[in-house]
Amino acid sequence: MRDYVLTRLALAVGAVLGAATLLFLVLDILPGGGDADRSAWIRFLGLFTGDTGAPNTFAERLAVTLPLALLALIVAGAAGASLGLVAGRFRGAPDRLLRGLSAVLALLPPFWLGMLLALLFAGLLKLLPASGFVPWSNPLGALSSLVLPAAALGLPYAGQLALRIRRDFGRIDAHDVQRLRIAGVTAATAGWQLGLARALPELPQALARIFGSLLIGAALVESVFFLPGLGRQILGAAEQHDLALLRGGLLLLIMVATLGMLLLSLLRVLVDPVLRAEVRR
Repeated sequence: MRDYVLTRLALAVGAVLGAATLLFLVLDILPGGGDADRSAWIRFLGLFTGDTGAPNTFAERLAVTLPLALLALIVAGAAGASLGLVAGRFRGAPDRLLRGLSAVLALLPPFWLGMLLALLFAGLLKLLPASGFVPWSNPLGALSSLVLPAAALGLPYAGQLALRIRRDFGRIDAHDVQRLRIAGVTAATAGWQLGLARALPELPQALARIFGSLLIGAALVESVFFLPGLGRQILGAAEQHDLALLRGGLLLLIMVATLGMLLLSLLRVLVDPVLRAEVRR
């Protein structure tokens, strides 16, 4: 177990260092990317401390983007797993209907879905705010500010996850089903058990990849809902050619994404009996 965790941790650290080096080399040599008053070594170390050579609001911005990504991950995981598992359990018309719905969700651009959700739930029904962010001093207000953006960001990934889980149920070996049938298990129950055994161990790894994508994709959704998040600040830094702020914000996003992906990937040990047995050897 220790070797498995250390290996994953080393890979994560290597990914962050590689990304930091690449960002620094690419952006520091561009016009306006360097700071003549500070050495290259100090500028490189500043990537890891948030020191961009000028005041920044990384912490305040991340306090919007990270909860948004986590809520979107909950939406993607809960909705995607539910759609995929129900489609795998009930064949026929329910299966076709849910697969069609999942395919539509998977194709929807988050920024376009965000505008539709804002029109429906904020414009017509007036249930949720359409834009802006309430500070975390008012937790309910802050969460209500993130509900629609999280749904817009997470639902397309829910569709992708549902289709993935449904494909896992479709790859069940007929010989395994027959083996359970001989043991007295019904065909439907055998298919359900084998489908779960195939789909669940891969779920943490799938969620880890989704989390990384959510953090990157948050920038467009933050722009649609006028959220003061880190992704929106990064887009602004690119537009203003503030390369020091740009590389610092990008590396912070990469570090948070890498940490989240590491933690989610480690959860696979808890749900995958085959991997758990290999780790214990």
